[in-house]
Amino acid sequence: EAVVFDDDASGLPATTSYLFDEDETLIAVAGSAVTDTPTVVRQHLRPLSDRPRPYATRGISYLPVFRRCRLLIVGGGHVGQAVANLAADLDFEIWVTDRADIISETRFPKASSRIPGPVEKVLPDVEITPDTYCLIVTRGHNHDEEALYYLAERGAAYVELLVNKRTITMIVEDLLEHGISPEAIDRVHAPVGIDI
Repeated sequence: EAVVFDDDASGLPATTSYLFDEDETLIAVAGSAVTDTPTVVRQHLRPLSDRPRPYATRGISYLPVFRRCRLLIVGGGHVGQAVANLAADLDFEIWVTDRADIISETRFPKASSRIPGPVEKVLPDVEITPDTYCLIVTRGHNHDEEALYYLAERGAAYVELLVNKRTITMIVEDLLEHGISPEAIDRVHAPVGIDI
């Protein structure tokens, strides 16, 4: 949404607001009979893909609204639990999957979805959207590989794995043999985290 607050700086009537969709197409105008996007509004519009914070320029406030991102955590151990708490505080929608006793409400109070069951039964049916981030932190590299098999080609925004470099090499070789595309493997982040 772009809201005019200074008519002198913008050259537009104050309190006029313009609502855009995620493709920057104007979908509504309030407070004005104009139905096209004025140049001064369009030239300062930042793409939502850049995830800009709210900003103001030339007497116009730009108020981006993003879809809430989902974090799917595969593995409910201490790493998954700690990441779930941090991510919930950053306004991620938290989904976690593992055995029912491990992903209890007591251990994952901020999770909006707790999906009990083995990887091969749960992950094929879990909804993965372009706004889904996946963290694989299971209790062993066999489970990690199986989880990655079900997630690598599903179109998630991000897939990462908590493994060492030697293990990821073995997992990648196996997944390539099982038909996972090299392009999907190239999008996987492993080992997890930032290279420091």
